[in-house]
Amino acid sequence: MRILYLAHRVPYPPNKGDKIRSFHEIRHLGRLHELHLLAFCDRKEDLQYENDLLQYCRTVKLIPLSRWVQKLRAAGAMLAGRPWTLGYFSSRAMRLAVEQKLAENQFDMIFAYSSSMAPYVEPVKSVPKILDFVDSDAGKWSQFAAATRAPFNWIYGYEARRLKEFEIRMIDTFDCCSFVSPRETEHLPLHRTSRKPFYIQNGIDLDFYDAPPRTTVSQTIIFIGALDYFPNIDAVTYFATEVFPIVREKVAGTRFMIVGSRPGARVLRLARLPGVTVEGDVKDVRPFIAEARVSVAPLRISQGIQNKVLEALALGLPVVASTNAAAGLPSTDGLPLAIARDTAAFAQSVCEFLSQPPLTAERIKTCREQLRRHHDWSTNLGVLENLVLATR
Repeated sequence: MRILYLAHRVPYPPNKGDKIRSFHEIRHLGRLHELHLLAFCDRKEDLQYENDLLQYCRTVKLIPLSRWVQKLRAAGAMLAGRPWTLGYFSSRAMRLAVEQKLAENQFDMIFAYSSSMAPYVEPVKSVPKILDFVDSDAGKWSQFAAATRAPFNWIYGYEARRLKEFEIRMIDTFDCCSFVSPRETEHLPLHRTSRKPFYIQNGIDLDFYDAPPRTTVSQTIIFIGALDYFPNIDAVTYFATEVFPIVREKVAGTRFMIVGSRPGARVLRLARLPGVTVEGDVKDVRPFIAEARVSVAPLRISQGIQNKVLEALALGLPVVASTNAAAGLPSTDGLPLAIARDTAAFAQSVCEFLSQPPLTAERIKTCREQLRRHHDWSTNLGVLENLVLATR
């Protein structure tokens, strides 16, 4: 099949949540079909990855996206009563590129990754269309609204309401839609739709995230995630200022290591706190995870399945996660994972893991087998392939 794939970000390298899923979709579909990729590029350095993506796609076109210009378009969309997310991703260059591709090729399928790309092919009736929402943006902004004060809570609440209506309309507009887990659609009035969404779990590359032998026993706690993303900023700030001081009182010499791309001033200031270090951008997170004793995912705002949780578990590291961070997992049986509902419980769970010896090879093997059952990319994307074949 000849497929037009639209993405709101360059799906390479697969080093953060949305890029990980889109990359694996493209790699999977590219093995079986003729794939043509159109993607926004919001970082100039990402333009270099066009050749990497040509390994999986027949053609690749990356369209630059100026953050300042798009913010103005987002404001204009909001003043017009539309979701400002759609205004942010509104682009004449992308619209013309889509129109040109459709005019020059006879496509068997259109695949839109994230709801932000849906408007570009919403009017198309002659080609079957699949939309992978991944997460519900309406649900995300609703959480933002609950976690902030005026005027931001009003702005985020507005976006949540507008996107909720938009997401329902897209479910009925596209021939097939998917989300990462049923949790993403709990807030949506699906009784109003004539089509029901499918659910495709995220995966983990167990060959890449192969658990190393642990020769040292440290007292290091690690957080990994993009540090220019508000839920992650909120998470590390909360842990460093409220949870970590309790842990340090109980376990001497404990260190909290924050690892992730593009840390801003708010995150960098956390390094002034006793025992806290900020590593910022690193080429490979695996050596840092191997150095740690326990991984934390203290997210108070969270959608979908947290890749940071899967990666730490795959590398043989126990994880303490908030209720929100663990909510997307289909099963936690057999996993060295503690789910904490409040600050005291979070600190207690971290201390318990720090006081225990590292996971045994047998325990790590059991954990990885559990991840393979639920989060194997080949298995999960087999569901995607079945949807593609059924929708054509």
